[in-house]
Amino acid sequence: MRALLRDAARIARFDVPVLIEGETGAGKELLARFLHRESPRRPRALVAVNCGAIPDDLLEAEFFGHARGAFTGAAEARAGLVEAADGGTLFLDEVGELSPRAQALLLRVLQEREYRRVGETRLRRSDFRLVSATHRALADRAAAGSFRADLFYRLAVARVRLPPLRERSDEFGEITAGLLARLSRRYRLPAPEVSPEALSALAARPWPGNIRELESVLAAAVLSRPGVSRLEPDAFAAPPPPAPETAPPEVLAPPEEAPPAPAAQAADGRDLAEALAAFERLFLLAALRRASGSRAAAARSLGITRQGLWRKLRRHGIR
Repeated sequence: MRALLRDAARIARFDVPVLIEGETGAGKELLARFLHRESPRRPRALVAVNCGAIPDDLLEAEFFGHARGAFTGAAEARAGLVEAADGGTLFLDEVGELSPRAQALLLRVLQEREYRRVGETRLRRSDFRLVSATHRALADRAAAGSFRADLFYRLAVARVRLPPLRERSDEFGEITAGLLARLSRRYRLPAPEVSPEALSALAARPWPGNIRELESVLAAAVLSRPGVSRLEPDAFAAPPPPAPETAPPEVLAPPEEAPPAPAAQAADGRDLAEALAAFERLFLLAALRRASGSRAAAARSLGITRQGLWRKLRRHGIR
């Protein structure tokens, strides 16, 4: 990773588009933020967008903004992501999910650096540095014709491959310790250590979700055993096997009702309300991270209003 970051820091100094390739959860957005932080554009904004989360019919308005009255619900003019990234960095996460129409729109603004807000005739300009990320093999897709080759060449002037967690076995202990330190700060709990036996068992897993999956497993262990100083193998339950496509008849039969427990409490003493509150807090933090801290974008992804999100953040003490 030190070698990779040295290469990334060198690339960051040159104002060229960068394509980050890596599996889901490997840390592509963190690397994009590193590229922005090491670039001359650091004083300006980094605008992040998940290309797979924007419906195709809203993509043009999201990218380029819209004029007042351009469509139903456009009560006021609004700047788009390209305009917000002027002078800074535009990060397109999962760029391989763009539709053919969206690819054509992106190619034009990359070529001309000009765009129009929806409902306007005035040409606007934006000077941004483009960083893209994908978990797909875009070179193969471009060769097969399922992704525009001319767009791929513009996105991939510089390419950085982020290794999956299974290729970083020599760093697994350091990664785990770093994630536990971050979780302890987040939940205001002491950072436990992981026993050598537990660490070996964790390192042997395939980790298809990479760092993100590891962080989730560690968070579950920390929250289920608050205050422990050492996590043993039993703290990390093995992932359940995948469910069969067709369940056998006996599984579909109504299960026998278990006798009621004396109190609805988890093994760590938390009741259902506390467990749900902890889950909601994690869910809100994940939405904010995906939205790069933008409450408006996080609210849209959660399907709630900004006011509703603000009330939830205040209730959970999230700044």
